[in-house]
Amino acid sequence: MDTNSRLKVAIIGSGMIANTAHIPAYLNLGERVHLCAVSDLRADSARETAERFSIPRWYTEAEDMLVKEKPDLVSVCTSNASHKAMAMLAMRHGAHVACEKPVALNYDDTRELYAYARKHGLVLFACQVLRYNTEYQLAHEWAQEGRLGDIYFSESVLIRRRGIPKWGAFHKKETNGGGVFCDLGVHLVDAALWVMGGPKFTSVSGVTSSIIARSGEEILTSVPESGAPAGVPNMPPYSASAFDVDEFAAGMIRLDNGASIHFKTSWAINLPNEYGMTFAGSLGGLVLPEMTLLTTMGRYQADVRPRVFSEERPYANEVFPGHFFLMENAVDHLQKATPLMVQPEETLNVTAIIDGFYRSAELGREVFADEIVGK
Repeated sequence: MDTNSRLKVAIIGSGMIANTAHIPAYLNLGERVHLCAVSDLRADSARETAERFSIPRWYTEAEDMLVKEKPDLVSVCTSNASHKAMAMLAMRHGAHVACEKPVALNYDDTRELYAYARKHGLVLFACQVLRYNTEYQLAHEWAQEGRLGDIYFSESVLIRRRGIPKWGAFHKKETNGGGVFCDLGVHLVDAALWVMGGPKFTSVSGVTSSIIARSGEEILTSVPESGAPAGVPNMPPYSASAFDVDEFAAGMIRLDNGASIHFKTSWAINLPNEYGMTFAGSLGGLVLPEMTLLTTMGRYQADVRPRVFSEERPYANEVFPGHFFLMENAVDHLQKATPLMVQPEETLNVTAIIDGFYRSAELGREVFADEIVGK
């Protein structure tokens, strides 16, 4: 495609992330894209989303939409368990695909999707958007410049004290595959690996729990604190009795360069809300999100805090700025051959870790890479 080729875009799934991230990000690109249609199994949701954004047509069947609209690019915004089927369906109709993370729930399915995309000259990319945050952009820049030296350890935490997403089907294994690790942990892992230069995992050890979500407690909670800062349009009912995924996940990942990543994340736990990531290198350490470089200056320990100006980041005031950067990069790639920020091999590595993590939690032992990806 060339710069003058306007992309036809369609959306599969009209839930929170479609309404507050994908669609606004596409509309921001103006005449470069034409948002032609949206589909959802819930007719009222599809119709309300189409009306809200003046999208010309809406459908209840994704395939019907793909046949009639013939889009160039499709966003898959459905529940995790249907990502593979919807992404494959869109590609079989000749469309490139932007898929919410994870693109599939195991490594083999992800590999199959990328193999199909490569064979048919299509682009498939996961919406791994945390790496677009200012702090990770700076961390990646400093790591590439060698300011940290060789990074040998990273630790991540993203704790919601009471932040279960009570919309969609996040809380059901049948439709979401997993819980908080699929939702939040995957972002932490992707961002850490990206900053560290993309080492492959050699093993993963993980634990999960589901205690509070099924306790029957009646505690007031906040929709923004559960991951929907702009609210949830078309919100379906939620039942705690259907909760059967992980509300807490923690573990360690060993990498092929000798480094390791430790992490913990939760939707519900009796601990304070917390978010951060650290990196330890041979020349310096880094604390995020405050962006403090811990290093030395001569005989002295030194802490460095850069001045980062918001005007340098055009989407800083958006609810989901990462999606704005991601969609701009995707359209640039399709129209101008600009390199993709999220590469297939990175997504495959992350999906293999997801696969290994849940196997480890189930088996109660460390799981090695050759058990997931083969030798």
